[in-house]
Amino acid sequence: MPDIITRTQRQAAITNLISRGLVTSQSQLKIMLADEGMDVTQPTLSKDLAEIGAIRVRGVGGGLVYTLADDTGIPGATLDKLCMEMLISAEASDNLVVAHTPPGGGQYFAVGLDKASWDGVLGCVAGDDTVIIVTTGIHASNRVVAQLMGFAQNGRIE
Repeated sequence: MPDIITRTQRQAAITNLISRGLVTSQSQLKIMLADEGMDVTQPTLSKDLAEIGAIRVRGVGGGLVYTLADDTGIPGATLDKLCMEMLISAEASDNLVVAHTPPGGGQYFAVGLDKASWDGVLGCVAGDDTVIIVTTGIHASNRVVAQLMGFAQNGRIE
């Protein structure tokens, strides 16, 4: 690990640890991060957990464990809500889709799409109110537009 850890690197490590197993407390998570060379204060850890959407739920044994709030196991489970609330338009152009959101919504929308892990979507580049979605080709772009606009209009894929 580099000497200076960025917030993004730290939050990625936290996300990885939570998604891999049974993180039951902040103190346990702090120790796990220290084992990876990241010394984190408790207030910073609390803020990171809130920013990545980590919540505590009852685990298999009945104890509380951390999970990610949108980690439902169903790709796109929260993307439908994002589309209904934020998607203004989406248009395909070759292997790109240009999606428009209200001002300030681009980053948030792109993260939701990235987390959905849709087939044919290679990644997103977000601005303030515009998201460029890179797909594997024109057919994938057309399918993504149809899915996004279906969510925006009906809350479901048509």
